[in-house]
Amino acid sequence: MIKEEDVLTALDKPRAVYGLQQRLDPSNKSTDALQDLLMRMRTEGKVKFDIKTGKWSKA
Repeated sequence: MIKEEDVLTALDKPRAVYGLQQRLDPSNKSTDALQDLLMRMRTEGKVKFDIKTGKWSKA
């Protein structure tokens, strides 16, 4: 289970979803849970997504 605080720690620099997945839970092949968490965190204003680079970063 990936936690919000772990995601924020992993976002020390902007990263793509795959890079975050490899840092947080490399044994899990599905990024669905991570993407759901990122979308929820984006709605709450904790992270942001740069459409030009395709990377997530802290808000």
